Amino acid sequence: MKQILCILAIVLSILACTEEIDKSNRYTFTGETVADYMLNRSDRYSHFINLLERAQLLSLLNTYGQYTLFLPDNAAVEKYVQEQDSIYHATKDSDNPVWTGVISPFVEELSDSMANVIARMHLIENRNYHTADMGEGALGKWNFNDRALSVSYKVIDERFYIMLNNNSAIIDADNQVENGIVHIIDRPIDPKYRTISNQIAAHPYFNIFSQAIAATGFSEKVSVSTDLNYKPIKPDYYDVDYSPKHRYFKFTAFVEPDEVFHANGIYTLNDLKMFAEKWYGTEEKGNYNNPKNALYKFVAYHFVEGEIPYNRVVLSRSGVIDGEYFDNYYIPGFDLYNYYPTMQGTLLKALKPLSTTDGLNIYLNYSKRKIPYNFEMRNHTNVRIIELTEFTQMNERYANFVPNAGNGLIHPIDKILIYNEDEMVGNILNERMRFDVASLQPELSSNNLLQNSDYIYIPLGYCKGTKTHNKGGSGLSYMHNIAYYNLNCMILSAKTDNLDEHINFDTSILLPPVPPRTYEIRISVQGDPGNLDRNNAKYQLYFDNKVCGNPILIDPIGTDPEIGWVKDEDTYDHGVENDKAMRNRGWMKGPDSYYVFNLFGENPIARNTMLCMRKIIHRQYIGTGEHWLRFRYLPPSSYEGFRHESVYLDYIELVPLNIINDPTKPEDRH
Repeated sequence: MKQILCILAIVLSILACTEEIDKSNRYTFTGETVADYMLNRSDRYSHFINLLERAQLLSLLNTYGQYTLFLPDNAAVEKYVQEQDSIYHATKDSDNPVWTGVISPFVEELSDSMANVIARMHLIENRNYHTADMGEGALGKWNFNDRALSVSYKVIDERFYIMLNNNSAIIDADNQVENGIVHIIDRPIDPKYRTISNQIAAHPYFNIFSQAIAATGFSEKVSVSTDLNYKPIKPDYYDVDYSPKHRYFKFTAFVEPDEVFHANGIYTLNDLKMFAEKWYGTEEKGNYNNPKNALYKFVAYHFVEGEIPYNRVVLSRSGVIDGEYFDNYYIPGFDLYNYYPTMQGTLLKALKPLSTTDGLNIYLNYSKRKIPYNFEMRNHTNVRIIELTEFTQMNERYANFVPNAGNGLIHPIDKILIYNEDEMVGNILNERMRFDVASLQPELSSNNLLQNSDYIYIPLGYCKGTKTHNKGGSGLSYMHNIAYYNLNCMILSAKTDNLDEHINFDTSILLPPVPPRTYEIRISVQGDPGNLDRNNAKYQLYFDNKVCGNPILIDPIGTDPEIGWVKDEDTYDHGVENDKAMRNRGWMKGPDSYYVFNLFGENPIARNTMLCMRKIIHRQYIGTGEHWLRFRYLPPSSYEGFRHESVYLDYIELVPLNIINDPTKPEDRH
């Protein structure tokens, strides 16, 4: 078992460097716990203590663990309850009643269910969040309601505050206790649950887009939140202990404020219909519920499945090892990017262009060309996602914007977002596209697993972008951080995570909806010298169930003769001829855009390690509709005892042939 040896090495190294392991937080406490902090100040926090008791959470905060509590005092709780009661009674007889869950102005008269929801909104487990950890975006761990908390900043009365969901300010930060951290906030975090379409409609400055959602009936597409039939299972696989607790469905919306539409001459829903028809045509004109209708296409291109906070729109290569955060394992100056299949059935590219002067921002469909491929697209490329802090300060109307919906997140944008095939084929997507396989599974971000779970079993059918062809197979696992060390204690993946196919695997991955044309298909391949029997096991790839190329060794080493990897510095031309020779054998070196994380030594560039490679699979025309890449395990002819065979699905590259065949502009090594 590859990971066990590495983890053992980590433990031994820690023990060797530590005279005495700190056990003060394990069984007994010499100072205050999170619960003690409140109980010792019960004159100020008795209301919240009562909420925690009714939620059966107070005793938990006296136990070993790591807890972050956002704590409102009595006055804040009383004011909140009175406000919510007033909202309910003021609207209950109107055409648009607002259900707040509070029907009395007295804290003592809150229902048990509401007390439970409010209490859970303020508590995070398994992470101590100091204010220094709270960057713009969202906290990595969900609260006890399985909701993300957004972080932004605000200046109030000339004082700087960290805001949670742009609603609750931290007024007394970083109160360290034995088993966690307590932050005092000026008002409770509102637990109100709205679907993402209702959350958009709740903000009057998104009125035009909200009308378009209503006209197309798209709200029904983004109203689901939970798979009620899903049940966690105990995996029949010795490396993994648990599967996801829930199967949530969440969504991310990129939305233009009305002012952006006004700047383009769009003031009414009819104006937007005419604008959409200009770009998407008049098929199914007037039939706004039809996916072929122009307005429907316009709305659908603004939604992606999965909950994607601002600080995860483009994934950096980061994580937590032994409690220490690491970041910047991409080479400085290289762009960070991700690709998202939209609910229109087309592709959206997100980019943080660190190689340009625009590198402080994140853009959708960013173009480095001064003049777009399609000149009429000049106002619809480089669409900037506006950070929450900036957006709330741009206009007084936006000051109280809350991006968090019960089943997703809203990101304001500064231009009208549209999909134009000519522009995407000729410019935005006319590049080597490297798709992170885990990021293509929206269920992972919808359930806060992406970049946030060390090693978890993914049951068959959990991710709709995967399917199995082998009833005896054991499915997939998602691995991140320490679980992904190989025997040499190195993290080889481009974004420190991957899907792991194991034991008798026969799994297909749904390819993203790229523009129709011919592509060279490549996959990442990672070696492990610790697998001494690697030559006995292989796997075969298929495109739409048609065989692609020859079987591939599991855990190959770049120096194997059939690959022929040679380190660049050991060649006379810095690897140019070696690259050609490897391509002739169907292989490529790893990218030079990120470092491999090595626990016990230097961090080499991926290109400079014989364990990071790319396998050229096939050249294939990819048309519209679904297309699948299948990975099928080929058992060795004979072996003794139990074998653990895994293939790590890190990324897939789809490369238009013009990128490869242009002799005047060779493909870069990034």
